[in-house]
Amino acid sequence: MNQFTKTFLTFIILAGLLFGLYFFAGWFSRTTGYALGEDEKIVLAQCLDGKGAKFYVSETCPLCDAQKKLFGETAMKFIDVAVCENPDSCAEGGVPSWEISGNNYYGFKNFNELESISGCKIQ
Repeated sequence: MNQFTKTFLTFIILAGLLFGLYFFAGWFSRTTGYALGEDEKIVLAQCLDGKGAKFYVSETCPLCDAQKKLFGETAMKFIDVAVCENPDSCAEGGVPSWEISGNNYYGFKNFNELESISGCKIQ
């Protein structure tokens, strides 16, 4: 194999790796929410608010705290939060839970799941 072919193949492989890494990083950040900007989180929170979504939490729920942290303080101001004294009576399936368009969704939800459930789009 001549030097040109080796260089060309190396370039193609590196370009493919960079391309794959770019798309994986985009998927990962949208799934986890870690790389979303504050504006995207606010847009999702405002859309959820516009659809009448309600987020049920309790004071002793670590997943509730993780969900709040995912949105951040600014975006959480737009979310209708119901604090349950007794999590079993407030939300049938426990907390955290989301009530969106009359349906209940239990457990921690990443941004992709909330977009899918609500029909809201970040971008």
